[in-house]
Amino acid sequence: MDRGNIPINKNYEIEFRYFDKDTNYKYFNRKFEIYLLEKKTLQKSYVLHMDNSDIRQMTPYVFKASTGKKKHDFGVTTLNWNDIRTKFTDYIVAELGEKQRNNVKKAIGKLNSPKI
Repeated sequence: MDRGNIPINKNYEIEFRYFDKDTNYKYFNRKFEIYLLEKKTLQKSYVLHMDNSDIRQMTPYVFKASTGKKKHDFGVTTLNWNDIRTKFTDYIVAELGEKQRNNVKKAIGKLNSPKI
């Protein structure tokens, strides 16, 4: 499993987890999870994440902690990794504010495709 943290700013970071290859995941070849975490004094708190845990769906889902809803339509009709990263950037910017767009783009740009 590949995992790591990418800082956005002093208050937020992205944590990614790419699991080992699994034949159940047809397009991405493995399960992946990408979390947006808020760094607090003694702990990190969950804000939202994207994953492809539902093997019946080819596209990933975004889950938010701030709403009561569990699944949100990701809104990506293609499986192009660049399109997915762009859409996930929009979700993060909606949570953090438009002023953080450049920091979020830099952090998301450091993510590798889970297909590799």
